[in-house]
Amino acid sequence: MSRFLLLPCNNTLSHVAKALALRQVLEERGHEVFLAVSASRAQFLDRLGQDRYFVLPDIQEADAAPLPGFAWFRPERIQACVSAEVALMKQLQPDAVLGVFRFTGPLSAALANVPYDSLICGSMTPAFRDVLGFDANEFGAEDQADAMRSFRRACAHRMRPAIAALGLLPVDDAWELLVGRRTFLWDYPEFQPLPITPGYYHVGPIHWAQWPRQEVDATGLEKLRGSIAFVSFGTGSVPASLLKHLINVLWSMGYSVALALGGQPAVGLPHAPERLAVFEFLPVEIAFAHAKLLICHGGQGLVFEALRQRLPIFVLPMQPEQAQNGVCVERMGCGERLLRRVVFEGQADSYETAFLERPIHEVAVQITKCLANEQVPLQLELASRNISRYNGAADLATLLENP
Repeated sequence: MSRFLLLPCNNTLSHVAKALALRQVLEERGHEVFLAVSASRAQFLDRLGQDRYFVLPDIQEADAAPLPGFAWFRPERIQACVSAEVALMKQLQPDAVLGVFRFTGPLSAALANVPYDSLICGSMTPAFRDVLGFDANEFGAEDQADAMRSFRRACAHRMRPAIAALGLLPVDDAWELLVGRRTFLWDYPEFQPLPITPGYYHVGPIHWAQWPRQEVDATGLEKLRGSIAFVSFGTGSVPASLLKHLINVLWSMGYSVALALGGQPAVGLPHAPERLAVFEFLPVEIAFAHAKLLICHGGQGLVFEALRQRLPIFVLPMQPEQAQNGVCVERMGCGERLLRRVVFEGQADSYETAFLERPIHEVAVQITKCLANEQVPLQLELASRNISRYNGAADLATLLENP
């Protein structure tokens, strides 16, 4: 049997969840699997009863942001994280390391002389040739392409002193560090097409079903009147002003709202038990059994489960990668983006500002028209069949077993 070390980036709990799902499969097959997370995510693992992990620093801790920023790539931060990772690799001597959206992983594995594989989504790899968050010929696409290109090169440049001090070759694009000996993609070609690229393998969605479960109020969903819209923005922080604006859109359409906050405190939200039920975590199998549509940030975990369950999806992104998932959903005919043509130039509130400027009536009309499109159920049926062909964690485990 083999020994594996899993290194998720800690900017989102979904990366940790993918590692947990994979560890479960590998351990059931008799392998020895180690997991390392940041100190803040250790609390989440403790809550789940997952007591087998190491705590390592992560470049994401520089600003605790959900998406990469310049603070992540400070040379001293890079060196500190690589040093800790190398020490752990030498202690454990794994047969292979798998990084999940982990920029420092390939640097550490090279220094420790350990084979390194990567798990990532297609749009965050150098093989991606479209403009993140924009459809072809969409207004603002050139500006977005320039902004993303400049950002990725600037991050790589900022890392150079650290990489040189480690005795490794520099990179021109920080996203080059998100690939490995083999690069496994948790999305799939029907969702996010990519050029055929040597070393890339589509394993498909990796599902984790053991999220913390609060004692869900048995009457919470039952109290809601009429049709229910499920709203979730994953485990990231979302401004109350945006949530209230969205709730008012749905109320104007006659929907009640089931809102999952993903651990975010319920502050500044209206109190209306017959029209709004608020949960910390709401399992998707419960939510989707009641909901007529999903409005989310575009996180792939939620999107893929909604596609599997043939639920119309409306994407309100908080960052460019999520906006790209909205492009994919729209291209498939399975829903629409509630924000388009937002050029991301580093301001964390750019998407929030753009959505708050959209009148309630305008957003409501867009959703209504999409739901009235008779092609949407047909496209959702096709998407559900396509996604069912992938076995995610099981297929990834098999590939790891056979280098």
